[in-house]
Amino acid sequence: MARTARSTAEKLKIINADFRLWAKNFVKIVDNEGKEIPFILNEQQEYFYQNMDKFNIISKSRQLGFTTYSLAYCLWLACTRPNTNCLIVSYNVESTQSIFERLKQMFASIPDKYKPAERRNNRMELYLENNSRIIVKTAGVKSLGRGMTLQYILLSEFAFYPDDQQKDSLVSLEQALAKNEDSKIVIETTSNGYNYYQKLFMSAYKGNSKYKAFFFPWYSSATSNQFKHEIDLAEKWFRLNNHGHRMRPEDLERDEIPLREKGISFKLLMWRRWKLEDISIEDFNQEFPSTPEESFKATSRSVFDTQKITERLNYILPPLSRADIKKELPFSLDQYLGKGFFIYQNVKANERYYIGVDTASGNGGDYSAISVFDSQGEQVAVFYNNKIPVYRFAEIVNDLGHYFNYGFLVVEKNSFGQSVIEKLRTEYGYLNMYKHKTFDERGRKKLKIGWVTTSVSKPKLINDYKEQFELDLILLNDNETLEEMKIFTDYNGKTGNIRGEGNHDDMVIASALAIQGLKCGKWYV
Repeated sequence: MARTARSTAEKLKIINADFRLWAKNFVKIVDNEGKEIPFILNEQQEYFYQNMDKFNIISKSRQLGFTTYSLAYCLWLACTRPNTNCLIVSYNVESTQSIFERLKQMFASIPDKYKPAERRNNRMELYLENNSRIIVKTAGVKSLGRGMTLQYILLSEFAFYPDDQQKDSLVSLEQALAKNEDSKIVIETTSNGYNYYQKLFMSAYKGNSKYKAFFFPWYSSATSNQFKHEIDLAEKWFRLNNHGHRMRPEDLERDEIPLREKGISFKLLMWRRWKLEDISIEDFNQEFPSTPEESFKATSRSVFDTQKITERLNYILPPLSRADIKKELPFSLDQYLGKGFFIYQNVKANERYYIGVDTASGNGGDYSAISVFDSQGEQVAVFYNNKIPVYRFAEIVNDLGHYFNYGFLVVEKNSFGQSVIEKLRTEYGYLNMYKHKTFDERGRKKLKIGWVTTSVSKPKLINDYKEQFELDLILLNDNETLEEMKIFTDYNGKTGNIRGEGNHDDMVIASALAIQGLKCGKWYV
């Protein structure tokens, strides 16, 4: 009897020490048919378990089971390690409560003799007799993680947290992570356009972050299990419409050939085609991406073609160094070189340059921005700074205009731009500037300096810029301009950057103004 008891205790010790064994033996989950089954890690969950680090970030297709994985992992820690705290955060109250109900269902499935008794079990917390706790919170709560030491943190659907909360939440929770080698933070989400999460993931994906990036595409093996019933329906549908046979190589459409070359099964390709009967390819790529870039593009509301932006970003060259610049810079420009002022091509004699100017207050918010294009449509220089006073910005505009062969200035007249225009004309005598047409009460035509942005003129400004970029009629060289274009959206008829700290659209506006200069065909000097 003693040997049997010792043997059982030894087995339990081995099981408790291994998350996979513990989950398989003690935890049950509800499958798509409503049946309780043992939780056995699928291929993608197993890969993540084997490779996860302290800081982890996951981009994925839908319903691959990573939330379920983290719930089981939290239960394993809480049940087998006394005095352990875990935190689960989701993007809204409904999602948070749904996740917590799943966790409690999983906890209830564990046999009583293999888990600690409950000390407290309510809508926000599962508190056990061994002094371990699993807590749930909703993104946006100011006290997120404050005063806590957490062994495991799950940030579920992180890309859908309010923009201003993504960075703030992460900063506070990283400080709450336990300072031992086994503590972990996991960010898992489907994509939601170009936001803080996208920047964080792509930085990690390129190896430039403490976070370890994982991407799991729609054709992962978990999809075949999770959508088994739908996949069977899709095959029946395909057979019905193709004389009774399954998909063959000769049945592949153009966009399916590269997917097949990746090794995706005909079954999954039939399911994909079946899904596309009712949703657009953009919607499919949003829910079921093949690459991280595809997921961000599909979920973006960007005005501009984000695929073209990404492609251009892959090929842009660094700006000229001071040693490479042939024409001497005035001091007003030289002091900003490499600090918001970048030159990409040297000035050419007799070349006409077109310069867009967007003026801000200089109080640390929006940029005062300048974008310079040559007559062929290549962006050759940029300037942006959010702390330069308006009067000094007017000096920068004047000197930059003269530096680029007395370039044609298109200055936005709205707000602080009017002050810049007045200084350019009265103090600097700058003549080569864009003029817009107006009529007085007698119907007489007048030309006034500057571009006036209105609800009518702004769509034209942006649409002309979009057309020039997407038809390859202009060449953008500046990283900041391209990054701003990613988050320049059209939301309910209003265009502008996605809200969030550090997000700008001033280089977009300055570049669009320069394009209007190119298009107008005027030159006043």
